[in-house]
Amino acid sequence: MPERLILLTNDDGLWAPGLATLAKVASRFGRVVTVAPDRNRSAISSAMSLHNILRLNEVGPDRFACDGTPVDCVLLGVCEALGRQPDWVLSGVNHGFNLGEDVFYSGTVGAAFEGRLQGALAAAFSIHPSGSLEAAEPWIARFLERWEGMELPGNRIWNVNLPKEEPKGFHLTSQDSRAYHDLVERRLDPRNTPYFWIGGDAGPTYAKAPGTDAEAVFHGFASVTPLRLDLGCPETLARQADFNATFNG
Repeated sequence: MPERLILLTNDDGLWAPGLATLAKVASRFGRVVTVAPDRNRSAISSAMSLHNILRLNEVGPDRFACDGTPVDCVLLGVCEALGRQPDWVLSGVNHGFNLGEDVFYSGTVGAAFEGRLQGALAAAFSIHPSGSLEAAEPWIARFLERWEGMELPGNRIWNVNLPKEEPKGFHLTSQDSRAYHDLVERRLDPRNTPYFWIGGDAGPTYAKAPGTDAEAVFHGFASVTPLRLDLGCPETLARQADFNATFNG
């Protein structure tokens, strides 16, 4: 049986400490090839560079810097750096949570989704902004030891968030909801011309509903959330009669 091939990426950049931790842990489970952005590309979701050239620079054995997005990194990793489809695509460890609706903006999660689209098992990892990577390390290892034992449908990934301190255990969770404050800040440049800065200093407020990712991590557990690429609405699709009455009646 060939050695397991693991592609690593993130959105914090190739030299982020979280990526180094993930590489250290993943190397216990197979050959690790890292393709990551050459700078921070946070909050870029699943953006792909369709109108720019991309450069891939090998900075060490099985270690590449890409000047594109996290999704670009996965695509170049699969098509250029690896030589075959990877078995796993792991993204992170992101410096800061990806909870609730954060997953729609997260480059960390976007890269994991792209890994799944490319046929690999995929997971995204994030940690409290002040969290201890050293404390998280054995829990990432425990997750990777066991995640193949709980099979997901073909269009799903795992989104793992780790608390500030060593986790008390794993919780299977749903997505919470969150609100951001001071989302757009208006400022003036030296010529008194306005410009805008997205992302205030207050940070998000999470609902922390029972059974959700935010509730789990703020109570000291590692949240493990299955996410799906299919964004369909089955409860509405079941209302065929209502649809026909509204649109075809």
